[in-house]
Amino acid sequence: MILEIDIGNTRGKWRLLEEGRVNTRGHFGTAELREGRMPGGWDKLRLETQPKRVRVVNVAGPVVAESLVEHVRALFSLEVEFAQVLTECAGVACGYDNHRLLGADRWLAILAAYGRVQRAALIVDCGSAVTLDLIDNNGEHLGGYVVPGIGLMQRSLRLDTHAAKSAEGLILMESLGAGRNTDEAINRGLLLMVLGAIDRALAELRECTGEEPIIWLTGGDGALLCSLYQKEHHLVPELVLDGLALSNP
Repeated sequence: MILEIDIGNTRGKWRLLEEGRVNTRGHFGTAELREGRMPGGWDKLRLETQPKRVRVVNVAGPVVAESLVEHVRALFSLEVEFAQVLTECAGVACGYDNHRLLGADRWLAILAAYGRVQRAALIVDCGSAVTLDLIDNNGEHLGGYVVPGIGLMQRSLRLDTHAAKSAEGLILMESLGAGRNTDEAINRGLLLMVLGAIDRALAELRECTGEEPIIWLTGGDGALLCSLYQKEHHLVPELVLDGLALSNP
């Protein structure tokens, strides 16, 4: 059994693999680890399973990493295997000038996407931030973009603009039609911004490769964007976790 963990800035998720297949999965708030607390339900996990390895991708910083290491040692008597960004891995070459500055979650999503289909692709991870990474047919990472996530933009508007303060219930709506009230105008506008960023990055990649790239969607808001995005695409909610088998085989 292998315990795999993906720790984001606000939310973490885990899954237990048994002979390569998902046995069980769960999620937790990153704040639990940041505050030194064991993620909820892990005491039960210790009683029911005994993983042989624990491999992790963490973008929430060293405090969270140290907390996780302590809990994994206490629960399973194991050391954590953290994913790291390399200049090259699994047929993919990192496109950053300094590969250490690329987020490990982005790197794993790129590895997993190219590992599925060795073709030019746009990998969109819709979490606290929305990241868009471009890769060509030869596994060359061409760089990417980072924009605020939908929830982050909502909170920013709520804090800094009177109109958003006056609006009630900033709930994302599964429509892109022009808003007829402030709630609709804000929520649909935010979605339009993210979808517009996807189309712009896709156009750049298409120009670089001369063909239609594959679009991979993942992350917490991936399903919402999937329901709205009209071009052909693939939704893989655990794309980042899938990359752990390539970065830490």
